[in-house]
This record gives sequence, structure tokens and C-alpha cells, in this order.
Amino acid sequence: MYKRAQLSVLESRMAESRRTIHVVMGPRQVGKSTMIDQFVEHTSVPYSLFSADGVGKTNTDWISEKWYEVRTKMMLYGENEHILIIDEIQKIAGWSETVKKEWDQDTRDKRNLKVILLGSSRLLIQKGLEESLEGRYETLKMGYWEWEEMREAFGFTMEQFIYFGGFPGLAPYINDEDRWRRMMEDSIISPILNRDILDIEEIRNPSLLRQVFEIGSMYSAQEISLNKMQGVVNSGTVPTISSYLRILDETMLVKPLYKYDNSTIKTKNSVPKMQAYNNAFRNSYCQHTFEEAVMNKVEWGRQVESAVGAYLAGRSVIDGFQLLFWRDEKKNECDYVLKKGESLIAIEVKSGHADNIEGYLAFKNRFGRNIVNSFIVGPEGLPLEDFFKLNIPSVFRKSLI
Repeated sequence: MYKRAQLSVLESRMAESRRTIHVVMGPRQVGKSTMIDQFVEHTSVPYSLFSADGVGKTNTDWISEKWYEVRTKMMLYGENEHILIIDEIQKIAGWSETVKKEWDQDTRDKRNLKVILLGSSRLLIQKGLEESLEGRYETLKMGYWEWEEMREAFGFTMEQFIYFGGFPGLAPYINDEDRWRRMMEDSIISPILNRDILDIEEIRNPSLLRQVFEIGSMYSAQEISLNKMQGVVNSGTVPTISSYLRILDETMLVKPLYKYDNSTIKTKNSVPKMQAYNNAFRNSYCQHTFEEAVMNKVEWGRQVESAVGAYLAGRSVIDGFQLLFWRDEKKNECDYVLKKGESLIAIEVKSGHADNIEGYLAFKNRFGRNIVNSFIVGPEGLPLEDFFKLNIPSVFRKSLI
């Protein structure tokens, strides 16, 4: 079974002395539970694994009951160390206050009970951490599967990865695209939109939320104003659509990219560029089959740009940088701008040899003082195979040129 890189990080952290709660967070179907199964299979430390899925939303006593069970085990068997693992912790309202109480009790009692919490909702997990557990936790973020992982685990070609994205559970279905799309809807999209988000946010218009998701996915790597989006859906208000986009971003579905500007106000008021976190979301609604998309030069250019943006969107969550784009008054555009502090990285995506790079050059000329790295992804620049291996934090530190 394929082992993601986060497994070795978790093993290393759990070998350390008890200092913090370890929180594994990431979207659906990225392998969080599988990684835990791999971890417990080889650990020599006694452990207890529970899932809050199916537990009543208001049953906070359940957490304390499981904690008590584990403490009892440690006492009965004379264990000096034990690992408590709770999956889908965000399913229980107010979970963080109970976890804080039990963790602090173990700390006062000098009990060597280590804790791993898993959650598929970044939004709710983060809320709980910030509200109650400040200074008591360390996160391990898991994003969608990347190019090398899909290639090594499932033999994906670059073209297959660009089109079908990074969902390991759906890899066996890519040769039957109708079935793949049904599986995307039934096992990924609907559970997130119809259950996960509704569990954590008061959504007054769930059908509008879905429409915003669908439009954001279909327009991945393209600009669309919120006013135009409102006209397309013929429902809701611009502030509501904006709030739904924020939720879709926080749940790693669709990210609205704003235009880079020295003025923060201008950035926030700019027309956003939609960016799917995984190209599978875009192609769930694509009118081109895989073979048609590969053969259509214009469509494949859009596919590549969206796949590059999806990788950057995912890494922005894990590596902690802002993802933006740039366009000037003459309509010159730089596809992606990465910002960390005052440092910038400019990225242009070109799938053909004769593609225009005036916008990319204009951005470099205007903001060159803050640009620590810039490169073109494509045939005449950085090959896709190399781009999808990039360690973004190192790119902020060291020039590729």
C-alpha cells in the first residue's frame, strides 16, 4: 500500500515526548484514515482508535467517556504510554473545549497519554483549535494527491493527472468516464456540499452554494465577477455569493484568486479568478472527454493552467503563502503570483511555443524589486514534470534561474 510522506512525519512526531495534541487535517478522500491505519500497524505503543462519525452532534460526553476508557486501560495494564486517536472529531459540537479539559487533566496528572485527532473539515477544525486549544496543538496538513503520488501509486500519465486530478479512490474508474463522474458526485461532491458544510455553517440556500461551486469549478483559471456569477445563477446577493466562495475556499473546493496590488483594498475589490483545488472538480462538469481535451489545443491549454493553479492552491494551504494573479490596465496578465511577506514569485503557464508572455514580462518589470523568483511553466520553460515536484518554500529562498 502506498505511503504518503506525511506518515513519516507523524511517526517522527509521535516518537517525541508528549508536548502537543497532533491534529491531522485535510479534505475528503486524501488518505487520512489510511495513514492512521498504516501508523498503528507498525507502532509498538498501545493505542485506542475511535471515530466520532455517527455519534450525536451534541454528545460531548462521548469524548470524555472514551478518554476515561483509555485512562482505565493504562491503569489496569500498567502502561507508561498510550496513544488516543479520534477520527472525525469535528462531528461533535464543542469538541475543542472537552479535548482541552481532558488534555489539561492528563498534563496535571503527568499521564503520558498522547493524542491524535483527525478531521475532514479544515474550517471547523481550525475554529475549534483557535477557540480553545491555543498553544496545545500541532497540525499535520494533508492535501490532495499530487503528480508523483498518482504516478507512483496508480501509473498515471501526466495527461491523466491533469484531467482526472488527485483522488486515489477514483483512480480505478478513469477508463469509464461516466462512472468516474458518478463516483465524483456520489462519493466526493455531494457529501461535502450536502453534509460536511451544512454541519459546520448555516447555509440558507444550499442550492445556491452548489451553483457557486459548479460555476467556480467550470471557470477554473478564469476570471468571473461576482455580479456576473449572480446573473448566471439568478439567485442570491453578491455578499451571499462572496460568503459562499469563502466557505468553498476554506473547505478546499474552489479558491477565488484576487488581483495582486500594492493596495490591499484594491486587491480585495478586484474581479476574482476562480481556481479549483483539484482539476477533478473542473472536469466533473467538463463538456470534453479526456481524449477530446487532449486533442483540443485550446481546451488542453486551459486544462494545464487549471492543473498548475490547483497544485499552487493546495500548496498555499500547506506552505502558508498567498495565491493571487495580476492584470494591468492594458489587460496584460501574469497567471499566478505567490506572495509571502513582501516576497513574490511570478508564474506564467504556456502550453504552446508561440504563446504571448507580455503580461508576465510587464509584471516582472513593474514589481521586480520584490520578485525572488519567476519562471514559465511549459515547453519553453520549466517542464510540467519538474513543476509538480517543486518545493515552494525553497523557491521563495533560492532562485531557479
